[in-house]
Amino acid sequence: MKPFLRPICTMILTAILTACSQGDGTPATTYPDRNRFEVIGIDISAHNGDIDFRKVAADGISFVIIKATEGGTFKDRKFIDNLRKAREAGLKVGAYHFFRFDTPGYMQGLNFLNSLQSRQLDLPLIIDIEEWANPNSQPTPMVLNRLTEMIDHLEGHGHRVMLYTNKNGFARFVRGRLEGYPLWICSLVDEPEEMGWVLWQGTHNGRVDGINHPVDINAFAGSAAEWDDFLNPQSENSR
Repeated sequence: MKPFLRPICTMILTAILTACSQGDGTPATTYPDRNRFEVIGIDISAHNGDIDFRKVAADGISFVIIKATEGGTFKDRKFIDNLRKAREAGLKVGAYHFFRFDTPGYMQGLNFLNSLQSRQLDLPLIIDIEEWANPNSQPTPMVLNRLTEMIDHLEGHGHRVMLYTNKNGFARFVRGRLEGYPLWICSLVDEPEEMGWVLWQGTHNGRVDGINHPVDINAFAGSAAEWDDFLNPQSENSR
């Protein structure tokens, strides 16, 4: 059916549920196969509500990536609490920043690091790059300049950087430009085999003990041993 023939409410609901996969088709409802992938994780924000992280860990989840900031000023109100409780439950933790196309990169880097302060994370710092919920009026070169500015700011403070995006964002911002960074890719229809991804977000509709609402489920590309190497690259380099 052509988009203009669909009921408006259906269009809005679909846009919300498939934010990371515009252009990817209908989102899959199955998770990355837990029998195939040794390391499974979730990503969350304040929108996921109160979480029992001990139940999450007991359900076979290995890591949680937590929203910290967005743009130049926004801070997720549950970031610090979620980070502390996830740590206490024994989960590996990471943090992400939702990148705004219309905000200078250094301001976004300052906001991210201000929220992190001296807190220790296991994963690289993650920049979430999505066209959805961003102004389309910003030209690609300007967005790339701001993105590079933020990356430089984070790396200048000694942090590793990882990029999150979907297939559209990969084609527009990453391919041929930023492919040297570890990639966390969202693909709700199928596994993005043509990309060298490290993490794959396969669904927004996962079910995990300890969380009362659907949650994003992610798979790590390698084995449990390779996961340890990814979290501790200095140990891998010393071999």
